[in-house]
Amino acid sequence: SAFFLVFILLCFLYFNSKNSQSVCAVEELSPVASSAIFEWFQKPAAIRFVGKYDRTYIAWINSDGKIQIRYHDNKENKFSPIYTVDDLYREFGIEAQDDHNAPSLLILPDGRILIFYTVHDANGAFFMKQSTTIEDISSWTVRKNIDDPGSVMPYNYPQAKRLSNGNILLFYRRGNYYNSDEYLKVSKDNGTTWEKPTQLIDFSSDGVYALVFVKGDAIHITWNESLVKPPRKNIYYMYSPDGGVAWEKKDGTLLTLPVTRNSAEVVFDSKDDPDYVWDIVADNENNPFIVFAYKKDPSHEFRFAQWDGGSWTTNTITTSAQLYGNDNFYSGGIVIDPRNVHNVYLSKKREQLEIERWASYDGGRTWQQAEVITNNSTVDNFRMQLVENYSDALRIVWASGIYEGLINGQWTGFSKVDIQSDITKQAIPNKNCSP
Repeated sequence: SAFFLVFILLCFLYFNSKNSQSVCAVEELSPVASSAIFEWFQKPAAIRFVGKYDRTYIAWINSDGKIQIRYHDNKENKFSPIYTVDDLYREFGIEAQDDHNAPSLLILPDGRILIFYTVHDANGAFFMKQSTTIEDISSWTVRKNIDDPGSVMPYNYPQAKRLSNGNILLFYRRGNYYNSDEYLKVSKDNGTTWEKPTQLIDFSSDGVYALVFVKGDAIHITWNESLVKPPRKNIYYMYSPDGGVAWEKKDGTLLTLPVTRNSAEVVFDSKDDPDYVWDIVADNENNPFIVFAYKKDPSHEFRFAQWDGGSWTTNTITTSAQLYGNDNFYSGGIVIDPRNVHNVYLSKKREQLEIERWASYDGGRTWQQAEVITNNSTVDNFRMQLVENYSDALRIVWASGIYEGLINGQWTGFSKVDIQSDITKQAIPNKNCSP
């Protein structure tokens, strides 16, 4: 009957509208953090730790200049409140709001959480704090300045790693983008005191951007140099099999510290094009794998580098587009899954930059899309980090929004950027859900 048909139509419209609301009600969902961002040299920004609790801790800088953190309880499937670890703005003003100040984390085996951060352009601003209680982010020790005695210059990109003997290795850059060196210092008492720093890399009056991967006592470092034109250049590598005592090239040739441009092992010669290193991991045989962004738009691409037993080979994974600033060469980014080095997560240019997993089934020679993580976004998705020791539900975190970069000479243009993850991604504005 006509009445029955009208009833069926009304039911269809009702359930269809309910379904549309459940998919598209972005305003009812929340990101991990709002007006906040990561950097990609401060790894890890997110760690899953299983002790008394099973929690994934995520840390960032917000646009007000606050170092903040929260956790996701992986058993209860809910987020904690957001806690402010330090408010840098009160002391450093506009320089506190620089995205380079984003923190990195280290969690000790007993559940104590260490957080490291810097102020990008401020001399001697190199800080750490520690949670006052294990597996608790609500209370922190007083800020400790861990800058190097007698060194009046900026610090950046802290990466803390723990060796099998309990020593903490803290890697960091000292200097500025056009004249800086990579350093390492060691703590044998869980960060209470630090030994004299060791200069690892010295490229004279040029700068370096380095990433570190530690597995057991093996240390793998990759970096690119920073010039003015082109802005970033080449990919280099060094390795220590014994926790930083001896350093060598991949073929076993010993290196003398600091490594210089003349002695460094070249993984990839970028010639006249820029490149930017984004991640390094090693497999169980300590074979290193490196991913990097290469070439300006419209030829921007991601490359995968590996050692084939006698030399370095690189293969193109896919093309993409830059996030911001052709001369600054900011890419959307790419990371490697340490559990399967032939899985990468990258920021692929569709209508916007989208997060996707790409995989290789022939040892890294060719690559194909394996998983769509975001799509149909109306904003860019970029600067992803894999959660260290990730759970299946919460593997990856990233920045999502409108990145405006350099504003009035400061890297403060992330007020329209949020932190997102696998489990919050429905909060990303989507073109299928626009009014």
